[in-house]
Amino acid sequence: MREALRETDPHPAGGYLPNRWLTVALLLAALVLAGRLMGLGDALDDVLVNPPLVKAAMRVGGAPAAAGDAITSPAAPTGVQARALAQIAQATGQRATVEIWLRRALRDPQSAYLAQFELCRLYWQEGRRDKATEACRATKASAAYWLEHGYLADQHGDRAEALAYFQMAGNVEPALIAAWQHAGHALFAFERYDEAIQAYERVLALDPSPTADVVHALGQAYLSAGNPTLARDVLDRGLLIYPNQREFFLVMAETYRQEADLATADGWYGRILQRWPNDARTWAYRAEVAAAEGRWVDALTFLQEATTNQPEDVGYWQALAAAAAKAENVSVATDAHERVMALRPNDPGVWLQAGRFLAQTDQAGPARAVLAHVLVLQADNDEAAALLATLDDPTGQGQGSQ
Repeated sequence: MREALRETDPHPAGGYLPNRWLTVALLLAALVLAGRLMGLGDALDDVLVNPPLVKAAMRVGGAPAAAGDAITSPAAPTGVQARALAQIAQATGQRATVEIWLRRALRDPQSAYLAQFELCRLYWQEGRRDKATEACRATKASAAYWLEHGYLADQHGDRAEALAYFQMAGNVEPALIAAWQHAGHALFAFERYDEAIQAYERVLALDPSPTADVVHALGQAYLSAGNPTLARDVLDRGLLIYPNQREFFLVMAETYRQEADLATADGWYGRILQRWPNDARTWAYRAEVAAAEGRWVDALTFLQEATTNQPEDVGYWQALAAAAAKAENVSVATDAHERVMALRPNDPGVWLQAGRFLAQTDQAGPARAVLAHVLVLQADNDEAAALLATLDDPTGQGQGSQ
């Protein structure tokens, strides 16, 4: 039997001992592994959940001291954890606690940059723009974020908010040309010319060859601020870069008009028309200079050029009618009024103006027709009714005096 057992037993005498030691070893390893897993579980629980810190983050913002105690405790979170807890606090409306967690995250170099940006956004959303600007100064990369939000606000027609974003982008990254350029445009639109000048000058300091629109806007800003001399300095530099910018010539002429130097202004308009003879606007401006000097025949001639080049512009025809009347050219004035009425058939104001002129120049028949149309458009127009009555009874006596 023993021999049989020896033949069937795969292990020799004493072969059961290795199995026992193996079992014991496995049990010990399992116990050690279980202990380590339990320790790791506790660690993960502390890292990912950290109940005391979550409770602190969830407490009301009116009692942030508890969160502060948790931050200084041995179980203080990492920067990433602090930012996550700030999000929890923000989601539950605990503003003061949010700021505490973000300030805690600033202590961790690995998360300080993002925490700084999030703190900056927190101040911005609360309307504390000055504090937000100060908080974001160390986050230059965030300038693109503020610039993009400025574009979006501008697209939605919120110019004030767009300006705030552009200024924020410029403050965060002082070398960001686009931020100062768009801030300048927004400030100019708000007629804050001194501030617009500062923004545009920053662009020129950063870019020796700025875009034409910046040069034009800066010149206009100086002119609007009452400084035509500096406007000319800017435009002179601009013409060296962009010699074919018609707008520069126009603003240059305007600087001399502001100084009542009409002869020099007229010279600039002449230079424009030599290069762009079909520019109706410049012909009209030149007519204004001629009218200011009492040269009504010249004004009439210039306005005829303007109406020829832009016949659908009512303003040019109205100006021509007025200049022709001053030049005592009744025929041209009458034709101009007719064109105005044709372009504005339902405007009682322009028809009344034409009727007044026709009545004053003894064109009774056309005047009656025009004034009658005024009353069709505006039945209670007393002036039209009075003029029509005068035409019907030039003596002013009426039937009651007979």
